[in-house]
Amino acid sequence: MAPPNQILGAKSREVPMRVIVHGLHRTGSKSTRTALHQLGIHKCYHMVDVFANLETDAGLWIRAMEDKFGNAGKDDKWTRADWDKLLGDSQACVDTPSGFFTIELAEAYPEAKVVILNRDPEKWYESVNASVAPGMKPTSVIGALQNWYLATMLPDFRQWTRLVTAMFQYCTPFDYATEKDKAIAWYNESYRRVREAIPAERCLEFSVKDGFRPLCEFLDVPVPTVRDEQTGQVTDAPFPHMNDREAFGLQLRRRTGERMREANRKLWQCFCEAFTVAAMGCAGYYVWKGRWEVRFW
Repeated sequence: MAPPNQILGAKSREVPMRVIVHGLHRTGSKSTRTALHQLGIHKCYHMVDVFANLETDAGLWIRAMEDKFGNAGKDDKWTRADWDKLLGDSQACVDTPSGFFTIELAEAYPEAKVVILNRDPEKWYESVNASVAPGMKPTSVIGALQNWYLATMLPDFRQWTRLVTAMFQYCTPFDYATEKDKAIAWYNESYRRVREAIPAERCLEFSVKDGFRPLCEFLDVPVPTVRDEQTGQVTDAPFPHMNDREAFGLQLRRRTGERMREANRKLWQCFCEAFTVAAMGCAGYYVWKGRWEVRFW
């Protein structure tokens, strides 16, 4: 197996890594990503960037999971140059899968500040179980068949399926729907390990409810402000509120619909091509057999 820094098409470091956010899925990660972009820290690598680059990034993340959690390659510790292949054009990272590697990333980029993005474990579990988990591991036969169909027709969805399988195998080895205690224990343990491994003076304990000010003070950047149209007073800008449970569901349904239409178009194209080849083959057969009279003038 080739080391990660030999993978074709991978990135190299283009911008400094400034912020590493230990913010797992459904902790306000997309809101934090938007906030960091507003502060001029971009791009902030998030699962949405994985979706946009499945053909290249999924395989790299799977390799990272295998090297950290798998039996094979246990001594293959990723270097800064290796991580640059994934995050070379990013000044920050948040959400999973980067959240599975907060400690390793903090070690690889010692100049980066670390934000620990907190959410109540019970609320986190409720949110994940009602949004992310069903999309990653369908609970119905129809959902499973739909994923099989998409993976059959679309190469990028095959990569997504491989990535999800690796995440459940290596990172979250439990069933969200039936193993709540295991899920919450894993969540709490991930934060405990980060706090234990990274010095407190390098970290900011943060929640999206805290607003911009503590984050800006920690990152030493100006606090965004807005002017009240009625009073004329200037106040801190509201912290972004993105990707709530309803918005996530709408986005997931829209993305699934787009993929289904793409898969159906591809299936129809395959049928048309197969029909054309079959028709030409039949015509050729009849001509060869002399069933049709062919004249050339």
